[in-house]
Amino acid sequence: MDNEIEIKEEHPAELSDAVSVIKTAILQSQARAAKGINQEQLALYYGIGRFISVNTRKRNWGAGIIDGISERLKAELPGLRGGGTSNLKNMRAFYEAGEEYA
Repeated sequence: MDNEIEIKEEHPAELSDAVSVIKTAILQSQARAAKGINQEQLALYYGIGRFISVNTRKRNWGAGIIDGISERLKAELPGLRGGGTSNLKNMRAFYEAGEEYA
């Protein structure tokens, strides 16, 4: 602990610079991680939306199937966020909106 006190007292500019460099690295890393997570979530939602859209059209799934998927997901993945019926329908709409511009 005495060594830390000496650094603070003898080299305040170096301490400040070191903290600044490390703080910047941490914040940049956190920003990259958040961006990566967002990209992964969007890819997941798009993929789920595609799956639901394709199967709704090809297999003539009725409205009840999305409710059933939602309930099973909640049962099999307790604590899952975003697996509700409305979210699954939003994922399908997200995919279909993207297909309109493809």
